[in-house]
Amino acid sequence: MPESVGPDQERYRLLGVVPREIDVRSKQEPDDSVFTWPHFLVRHAVVAGATVAVVFILSIAFNAPLKDIANPNTTPPVAKAPWYFAGLQELLSHFNALVAGILAPAAAVVFLIALPFLDRSPGWRVRDRKMVVIVFSVLALAALVLTLIGALFRGPEWSWVWPWKHLYLEL
Repeated sequence: MPESVGPDQERYRLLGVVPREIDVRSKQEPDDSVFTWPHFLVRHAVVAGATVAVVFILSIAFNAPLKDIANPNTTPPVAKAPWYFAGLQELLSHFNALVAGILAPAAAVVFLIALPFLDRSPGWRVRDRKMVVIVFSVLALAALVLTLIGALFRGPEWSWVWPWKHLYLEL
């Protein structure tokens, strides 16, 4: 039987010497976490089902007809991209296809990826990150201007058309 240990003495354990006051266990608080199944996943399944139901109801309520069947005997006019590709198509109309379609978007993406490594400013406020703000603003403004020109100001055969005369915008 081991001797009783006083409050100012140390007790030996397998892994080392531990002072007496560390050995006291604190009261364990109740765990307020929940399991992923069923609590979390059932909520996600309900939201996903509701989203599918809303999309299904909207597709029944609004008619969205397709265009005419393609005729292989007639050549269509120059195709106009949807609004989300109109900026890239506008860029393609001004530059070589390799430059405008591959190199420019790839360079923009690579530059945006490298931007945190290039700008080593310690602050997180906008006024401390002037380079990041300026570069991102220039790229976003260029993309916005090209998209607006391509979507609103281009008509048949990719000709310049004022949007208040006729709007050739396809969504």
